[in-house]
Amino acid sequence: MVVVDFFADPERLRAISPQFEALGEEVETALEKLRTGLAAEGRCWGGDGPGKEFEKNYPQDGDGGVNQTLDGLAKLAAALKATGDKITGTAAIVQNQDQASADGIRKV
Repeated sequence: MVVVDFFADPERLRAISPQFEALGEEVETALEKLRTGLAAEGRCWGGDGPGKEFEKNYPQDGDGGVNQTLDGLAKLAAALKATGDKITGTAAIVQNQDQASADGIRKV
């Protein structure tokens, strides 16, 4: 058996977890501004002949296109928010395990 020193401060973990929620909300706000700006601009290659030809090779909706990037940013925002919840959950687990260990030692 390998013994590894582990230290976690549950209160500190709980204190930082809201920052991830806030960061996720900031990303969502920026994403909405970006979506609004892009929608106002319309098709970035234009609707003329050269624009349509260019878009055949570089579609906005295809692999690597703007919509795929926007979807990735939305996933980033969700992941940041979920990270805060996971940190809070980890803090509870660590605190519960520490309490269980302390209770076990008291029984000895």
